[in-house]
Amino acid sequence: MTTTATPGARPAHPGASSFGWRRFLPGSEGVLGWLVTLAMIVLVALPLTAMLLHLAFPRLYLGDFSLGEFQLFRDLWERRLWRTAVTNSVMLAGGTMVLGTLIGAGLAWVRHNYRFPTAGLIDFSAWFVLVMPSFIIAQGWVLFSRSGGTAAQLGMPWLGDMIFSLPGLILVMSLTNFPLAYLAMSAALQWDVRRYGEAARLCGASAWRTFLAIRLPLLLPALLAASLLVFVDSIGDFGLPAAFLSVFRFPLIPYTIRAEVQTVPVSFEGAAVLAFVLCSLVALAIALQLWALRGRGSDFLTAAAAPRERPRPRFWPVLMVLNVTFLSLAIFAPLGTSLSVSFMDRYSLGLTWSNLTLDNYRAVLGEGSALLPALRNSFSIAFGAAAIAMVVGFFAAYLLAYSQHRMRRFIDVASMVTLAVPGIVLAVGYIFWWNQRWLADIGIQVYGSGWVIVLCSAAASVPIAVRVMLGAITQTPRSFLASAALQGAGLFTRMRVILIPMVLAGLLSATLAVFATSVFDLAITTMLQPPGFPTIPVVIDERFRTVEYGWATAATVVVCLITAAIIVATRWSVRWAFRSYFDAEVSHK
Repeated sequence: MTTTATPGARPAHPGASSFGWRRFLPGSEGVLGWLVTLAMIVLVALPLTAMLLHLAFPRLYLGDFSLGEFQLFRDLWERRLWRTAVTNSVMLAGGTMVLGTLIGAGLAWVRHNYRFPTAGLIDFSAWFVLVMPSFIIAQGWVLFSRSGGTAAQLGMPWLGDMIFSLPGLILVMSLTNFPLAYLAMSAALQWDVRRYGEAARLCGASAWRTFLAIRLPLLLPALLAASLLVFVDSIGDFGLPAAFLSVFRFPLIPYTIRAEVQTVPVSFEGAAVLAFVLCSLVALAIALQLWALRGRGSDFLTAAAAPRERPRPRFWPVLMVLNVTFLSLAIFAPLGTSLSVSFMDRYSLGLTWSNLTLDNYRAVLGEGSALLPALRNSFSIAFGAAAIAMVVGFFAAYLLAYSQHRMRRFIDVASMVTLAVPGIVLAVGYIFWWNQRWLADIGIQVYGSGWVIVLCSAAASVPIAVRVMLGAITQTPRSFLASAALQGAGLFTRMRVILIPMVLAGLLSATLAVFATSVFDLAITTMLQPPGFPTIPVVIDERFRTVEYGWATAATVVVCLITAAIIVATRWSVRWAFRSYFDAEVSHK
């Protein structure tokens, strides 16, 4: 007779009785499951539910459950601003979905089929653009394209008229979101499946017929996933309309939601309707993807699959020139312009020796600068959000990997839902939930303090933390934890002694990723920022909209450098303090 154990099994304490009232209490893993469930309810479920309830009960935040008249739904196409915002958002996201997917898929195809100098820079550019906040890239495009900007100084004044139009916005958004399509397609193209095509050619199929019948269906799931990611990120993006507003008025749903909440008269009902429309468009896109993939098998890889070989083609100089040209357009045009403007005395005089100065940096770092209190607040928010997301993400990933807790399915869904919900919508939900009168009556005053931004930022970052941690935790054999459980080690002893040392690198990466994204989250902070509580993205955005370009760009450079320094210092400190864990990890590999 053999004895088996699971990581969640109760240890066999000699003095513990298997009978009596204690057997009705949940074990340590059960308690952990309920605590994570509670955290998901507070962070995700309650705000989103409050937003949906607000559609039916528009005075809910006052404790009034009077049913609304749904008049605003009927007004959706009668209000010109709303109608224009919805139409513009659909056209912009749809065009970006097509162009961004073509750019990302094309780059992935070239990267995984050919070998040429500078090919590795495609990976670098994809990750670099992916981690940069969209409003900073959009600000760089505004400076590059506006009248008297870098494009005009380079003899391309016509570029401004092109960028400040719907096709131009689609181009800018595509150059910002192409990494999502590139990474999705790269995962599908890294394996060599030419044998399927060779078999078709042996049967007499033409090259075009082989592509349509073999290659395209195999890539369709990745292609649809890439399109969906680009569409969802584009239609919910808040950074681009915020940056372009000072030069080009192009109403979009996210910025219109902000206007409904932050302009007088305040219209929470209008914000709820537009948020519902935005979520419905995202849900429709997801449903269309699922419908397109119905009944299609995607498990075409076999044991014979091997990494794709990449020959150097005869036309590699052409590929190299095209690659460098694209990278210059995607990275150096916007971000190089922002960097150069930060050293200019007057933006209109251009980049000349006589116009170079450090005054912008002195103003940003000098006494009385608006950036200094914003640094303190935003970094505090980012540290708090990273800590919450790290704890919740680690325990949720553990439960998803090893537990059969009854709320496991809810935790899985709740940990992913904010990935598809735009940050501006999540922030609206936080307003509706934490602005309830009865919460203030019982002494819970989260809305109007920095904590509401911390909680919302943590909720938006939970998918990142959970998925990164899940990838690391699932590599740890279940038998390690089961063996420790048989020896009497409790749940948290098993985590501390076995699991955390094994996944410390993933835990560190997830925490730093959440920290970096929380520092520059413009959509959440601009919606939830309390009066007298400046934050970095809002301060930079306000200075940019008041045409203080030198100050705004210098502040962006300073914050990026500080953020990068904190990340590097934290990684070095953790690796030094726990070097035995990292050395053991390297040896294990």
